[in-house]
Amino acid sequence: MIVINILLFILGLFLLYLGATLLVGGSSRIALILKVSPIIVGLTIVAFGTSSPEFLVSFVAAIRGNIDVAVGNIIGSNIANIGLVLGISVILMPIPKLNYNIKKELYWMTVVSLLFWVFAMNYDIDHLEGSVLTLGIIVFTAILIRQSLKERKNPLSEEVPPIETGWKFIDNLSQKTKIFIFGSWTVIGIITLGYGSQITIDSATEIALELGVSQVIIGLTMVAFGTSLPELATGIISVIKKENEILIGNVIGSNLFNILGVAGPIGMVFSLPLEKHIVWFDFPIMLIFTIVLFAVMLWKNGLGRLLAIVLFSGYSVYIFWVVTH
Repeated sequence: MIVINILLFILGLFLLYLGATLLVGGSSRIALILKVSPIIVGLTIVAFGTSSPEFLVSFVAAIRGNIDVAVGNIIGSNIANIGLVLGISVILMPIPKLNYNIKKELYWMTVVSLLFWVFAMNYDIDHLEGSVLTLGIIVFTAILIRQSLKERKNPLSEEVPPIETGWKFIDNLSQKTKIFIFGSWTVIGIITLGYGSQITIDSATEIALELGVSQVIIGLTMVAFGTSLPELATGIISVIKKENEILIGNVIGSNLFNILGVAGPIGMVFSLPLEKHIVWFDFPIMLIFTIVLFAVMLWKNGLGRLLAIVLFSGYSVYIFWVVTH
């Protein structure tokens, strides 16, 4: 049985690689064709797509009455997006400078994270607060759509770079047909990432159980890590393909979506009671990672390998603390 799970684990990793390649490749080409900044695509299509596992896991957990799992998954995923996803991706390929001004998006992420903590200080995200957060994702998405339309009217360059795939039968097609093809790549990539993450987390859980690892440790580590696998795979592929803006947009957009688009609707429907240690330990840890990223990006507008090592080390220490306490 363990041999089958190992093979499934390898299959899951392959699907993650394939899905991330399709998602990054398709979305970046759509951005070029539509003359939209890749970071906007990263903040919307890529971020919402890679955050779908967090939404499904948290919503199902809330329906089953496991509110702690839902909240822990949201906060843990936000910490993992910065410490794990951004940390590993930038260790592999530092980002000396971003071509796009992301200050407004960083402000959004920081303010929303602080607001989420303020709402949580009474140990409950009630229906009204959930509604406010849900309204936030609608407003944020509307602003991005407006920004993308403005960029299309006033592009930085009137000439669209040639979109070459290596396949002549695609390169010679019309713009609308190319959008359909690359859009299909993106959708298939998101679906493949979802299946890949599910197969990987399920097989890894079974392997751990067969090796005698406790279910508590599995829940604390593999669930949060598993729902962050799409972001991690997408992040690594993004830096390999030098699509740095998609990487940064994915991290910022995923963190915003986890709070506004996951915690918001769940709080609006179910209400979210919170335990004391989550409010005064896990929330501050999430904010520390957020503020560190915010400060460094405003100061340098880039990410170096040293900072990435610090972020990843911080994430590792956090996971060790959670598992051992």
